[in-house]
Amino acid sequence: MRCSPIVCICFMFTGWPVTAAEPAKTGTIQGNVRFTGTVPKPQMIRTTDGSTIEHSDLVVDQKTKGLRYVIAVLEDAPEQPKVKDAKPVVVDQVSWVFQPRVVAVQCGQAVRFDNSDTVNHSVMAISTVKENQLNTVAAPGSPVIHTFEPQKTPVLIGCSLHSWMRAWVYISRHPWFAVSGAEGKFKIDQIPPGKYTLLLHHPDTNLRERKAVEVRSDHTLEVTVEWSKVGK
Repeated sequence: MRCSPIVCICFMFTGWPVTAAEPAKTGTIQGNVRFTGTVPKPQMIRTTDGSTIEHSDLVVDQKTKGLRYVIAVLEDAPEQPKVKDAKPVVVDQVSWVFQPRVVAVQCGQAVRFDNSDTVNHSVMAISTVKENQLNTVAAPGSPVIHTFEPQKTPVLIGCSLHSWMRAWVYISRHPWFAVSGAEGKFKIDQIPPGKYTLLLHHPDTNLRERKAVEVRSDHTLEVTVEWSKVGK
């Protein structure tokens, strides 16, 4: 009797299936800043061309009482490398005021000051940090671009030609910051889980408050702050 041939089947092992690493899970802080006190009447400012503009240090939404231009930042978040190739944040000089009045950037990101008016302005940065000192003419259509260094307080921006013009630039060492919008709302996302100190600061009035917060993965922490008067 003839024996059947032995068939040998070989398998080539190419390794276990490779899967992409899951992204690190992060959390979010979502907040609302409200001013519930009496808002002073706006100042009426006469410009050098004879027109009049209104100015108020407190920009409050009449319906929601939300306070605009409040910086929200995690003070003790870990420092990150300077950002590279980031688009500049734009501050325009239009209708004789800086718009927006408050901006925040991460270290390495420039600020571009445009001039959409038909008159000369200047960009005057006042600071004790030498790299953040600036005073240069900003002609119509000729932007001024500057990269600031981090400092504890926002850099005051003015115009040496028009004394009422004012803005603020906050420079952070990390990306976990925001500025409240027209209804007083802000949002900071992609935060590594942990315990932090959240600073809320309104530069025009120096209203400020610190809150201890804990950020958890895949969780949104709601924060509400109410101020009723200036100078507390």
